[in-house]
Amino acid sequence: MQRSIFGVFTAFLCGICVLCAIPAFKKRRYGLGSLFLLNAFTNLVNTIHAFYGTLF
Repeated sequence: MQRSIFGVFTAFLCGICVLCAIPAFKKRRYGLGSLFLLNAFTNLVNTIHAFYGTLF
């Protein structure tokens, strides 16, 4: 149960990071946008790990 709640939470954060990266790239703040996308990728990896218990 705790793993699925953590997985949903990190998936939610992944979506928020992607939504925050879009305006950052539109305002030509490439460093901030890249940081948001890196964080989104990390959250995606954590989501996969929480749901399946393994990464590969």
